[in-house]
Formats: sequence, structure tokens, C-alpha cells
Amino acid sequence: MTNVKWIKLATDIFDNRKIKLIERMPDGDSLIVIWLKLLCLAGTVNDSGLVYLTREVPYTDEMLAATFDRPLTTVRLALQTFERFDMIETVNDILLLPSWEKYQSADKLDKLRETSRVSSAKYR
Repeated sequence: MTNVKWIKLATDIFDNRKIKLIERMPDGDSLIVIWLKLLCLAGTVNDSGLVYLTREVPYTDEMLAATFDRPLTTVRLALQTFERFDMIETVNDILLLPSWEKYQSADKLDKLRETSRVSSAKYR
């Protein structure tokens, strides 16, 4: 995968009805931070919204708690909430952000990949 260091966030993210509901929950601020960290982790993996350590090693809630430096109970609450709100789903034990295209521009990634391919070809 191409090494990409960005995701898109809309300036009105905190006007989103799901985010507003999450903010009002106990530990709501922590849940929002976990959501943003999850988005960044999906961007780091850079595989269409999938979140895993490796394809063979999916993240567990314990691994996410350690990675995000958050209490396990808070991470579990966040994952349960995000799943209930259809913000994440689990596919073959791997977390998936089904609305990933909102946070990553596939067309810009394709352009970046093509530019990288052409540059590599010229270098060779």
C-alpha cells in the first residue's frame, strides 16, 4: 500500500448526530478520542477502512486499549457503541469502518499511487 499520512475530517464532525449522542454519554469525550484514533489507525493500515495489526493478526479490544493508551472498559464501551451506531462492523474478526470513503479520498489515493508508480518506473 502507498504510505499515506492523512485522513479527511469535516469541520462539522461535531454536528453529526451520532457524535453528539456519543459526546453526551458517560466518558463521551474519551469515546470521541477513541473514534478519532480508530480513524487514524484505519488510515495507517490504508486498506479500505479495515483495521488490523497484520492480516493474520486482527486487533483485539485489549490490543486497542494498549495502542490507544485507554482503559479496557472504555475501549469496550466505545466499540460496543460504534457497532450499535453502525460506525464499525466486524468482518472475519477484523474491524471495518463501513463509511471509510467519507474519511479517505479514493480518487486522490489512486492518483498518488499512479504518481508513485510512474516515479518508480522513471527511477528504474
